[in-house]
Amino acid sequence: MVKVCNITGTTAFLTAGLFIVFLACCNSTGLQEGSEEFRNSPHTIENRDSLYINFTHRAWGEANWWTYSNYSKMYEMTNNQVDYFVSVAFYSPDRKKIIAWIGQKLPNSRSIKKYSEISSNNRICPRGPDTVYTMSAIIGYRENAGSIWKLYPLELQSVVCSSTKEEAERILTAYYFHYMKSHEMFRVQQDGPRRGYKELQAYGYNIQDKGFWDKCWIWGKDTLGSHSLYTFQILGYDDQGRMCTKESADPWDPPVVDYPKSITDLYKNP
Repeated sequence: MVKVCNITGTTAFLTAGLFIVFLACCNSTGLQEGSEEFRNSPHTIENRDSLYINFTHRAWGEANWWTYSNYSKMYEMTNNQVDYFVSVAFYSPDRKKIIAWIGQKLPNSRSIKKYSEISSNNRICPRGPDTVYTMSAIIGYRENAGSIWKLYPLELQSVVCSSTKEEAERILTAYYFHYMKSHEMFRVQQDGPRRGYKELQAYGYNIQDKGFWDKCWIWGKDTLGSHSLYTFQILGYDDQGRMCTKESADPWDPPVVDYPKSITDLYKNP
């Protein structure tokens, strides 16, 4: 579990390997080491990937899908006021796997509907400054280094209502560089006495660890509870405690995104 400070709201659930922690207004105590590692790690993202991921992020938000918000439906603002960005990207050595930290810079707008007599409470982040930052992660794969990514949410650690981008980055750094390896999530066991059943299992690797890209089970395919999907392609399972079958999985179903030709042309094999 990631140690954080001044938490104003926490929502956590375990389903298909998802664990979401919403944080607000944290100071940086205890996270300086992670910040230094962040600055010194190789995480330069290709320009085409940055464009592609940002376009995906915005499209998911405009579709109001999953935890990605169409702010204009709830707040006195437009989606054009949201600045989408990719903070860092981590690639596998063969450039066929990716994890990117994605974020939004947005005005702390008032809600369309009045919920409280206290005016300051009727905002996206009641205790936040006039500009706030959110950050989470996205995960994906592709067939070869020249093809387009297939992307999915990765909300193992999320940050909302941060006062600065650097503050949010420190929290993600702490999780992915220090705590991910001991984080237990539900996984369909592929072998052993509990083969076919969901069991809590630690990831065993942090993102910078040797072996992360080929040994961490987040990159494993579930051949028992799904039709050989990667674990991150699965939202949940309809197993109710029973042994999973190939029909048990409920895959993610992201909105169809119509990418502009100016982006798809940047890839050799779209």
